Amino acid sequence: MHKRSRWLLPSAIFLLLAVDCFAGQIKAYIAPFTVTGTANRDELKLTLQNLLMSRLSNDSVMAIESAEIADISVKGSYIAFGKVFSIDAVAKSREGKVLIRAFEQGESQEELLQAVGKLAKTLVTGIEKNYIQHEVIQATAAVAPGVEPVAPPKDIVRVETVKNPAGSAWISQKLEGELTGVAIGRNLGNNEREVFISGSRSLKYYRMGKELTLLAEVTLPGYQKILGIDSADLDKDGVPEIYLTVMSNDDLASEVWSPEGTSLKKIAGKLPYYFRAFTFQGKSRQIYAQQMSRTADYYGDLYEVTKKGSVFDIANPLKVPRGANIFNTGMITTKEGKNCFVVLNQDRYLLVFDEKGAELWRSSDKYGGSENFITKEDLQDIRLTGSPLRKIFLEQRITISKDGEVIVPKNDGFFIVGNSRSFTKNSLFAFTWNGLMLDELWHTKPSQNYLSDYVYDEEQKQLLLLEVVKKEGLYDKGASALSIKRVE
Repeated sequence: MHKRSRWLLPSAIFLLLAVDCFAGQIKAYIAPFTVTGTANRDELKLTLQNLLMSRLSNDSVMAIESAEIADISVKGSYIAFGKVFSIDAVAKSREGKVLIRAFEQGESQEELLQAVGKLAKTLVTGIEKNYIQHEVIQATAAVAPGVEPVAPPKDIVRVETVKNPAGSAWISQKLEGELTGVAIGRNLGNNEREVFISGSRSLKYYRMGKELTLLAEVTLPGYQKILGIDSADLDKDGVPEIYLTVMSNDDLASEVWSPEGTSLKKIAGKLPYYFRAFTFQGKSRQIYAQQMSRTADYYGDLYEVTKKGSVFDIANPLKVPRGANIFNTGMITTKEGKNCFVVLNQDRYLLVFDEKGAELWRSSDKYGGSENFITKEDLQDIRLTGSPLRKIFLEQRITISKDGEVIVPKNDGFFIVGNSRSFTKNSLFAFTWNGLMLDELWHTKPSQNYLSDYVYDEEQKQLLLLEVVKKEGLYDKGASALSIKRVE
């Protein structure tokens, strides 16, 4: 055989193996941005880093937090001139070769999310096009007659397992859109159950078994927005009611639905309440309601919801501490038989109050964190905010088990610029009140997604987590997934 032919055969085989290896996700490390021309530089450089990480990841590129195992690195800069800003980024290979440069600009902070989304799309296109070509050239240069190719670095880096994790038992197929809420219904036998999932304007009825099977879907008009979803069987007829908190223009117009065969039936509408399901310590599941006024986002006490036929009413007011509302509150009972409130305040710290509203304890870490919001007109502060509208973010739910365990989610990797928020990872934490403070009992292993909602099924000892696995972009609606973690 000719010498050149003997060399080409192993070279070709190696190049085929190399191309096959490069067909997997390209690991990209995004460095903290350099920021110029704005006061909140330290916060914004990490904000932009996290934001680009969440927008850059797709089927071809995976954003990671370690530069040591990355295939490529991305460095970015942000420059502000008054309200106008410019974002520049460059992606380079391990050897320092420039794969793609990109930039976007905007005329106000409200355009920041859109600008980063466009920047990420340009970077991904350039990385996909140029990275494999660059690596094949590198592999070709590395192969010489009589020299064995060097094995590629290992793709798996072992990490220490979190102690006392909640093990993942099941995960759904990818669901279209950034879904916002989840509630559970009846057990149907054969390891199947009812699940209800809401988007901003949709309610979907699923049968959950080996996978999610869509049974029915309803869509609300464009002027309405679903803020929350809960379920309960208040009249004890064996069929759950689905309580949707709905905002219609500037007013609450909530609805109640019920599964009927493989369809959904509306049994009440235009109810002027926020809804939330509570399982206070030692008590059965109950739906509570709270009102809104023209001058207050949350008005008055919490009330138990009552159902008589198709008529819904409120009774038995429950007074909550100052700063608490239906979305950020839970109630526990002390060893002495006194009630205490657990509250996530607007700064995301966890607080415990006694029955009289006196603060007993405050966490040093932040919890909660939500991207779900309503918008209200705010002309009073327009000179300070520059916007005639104000966003009210609805906090994550606090779950209290029958034994008094306090379960609280924690979304992290966030940024706050004006009215914009983005979270990229989450965990759930369980605490118990020891009389002086909340002691941690367990937490879930961190997940690299935003947690939009969850439900704790205490009888089954299961957490049902609804996560956004891909944020909405300019050209797609994003994606979500439902998973189960067993608490053992």
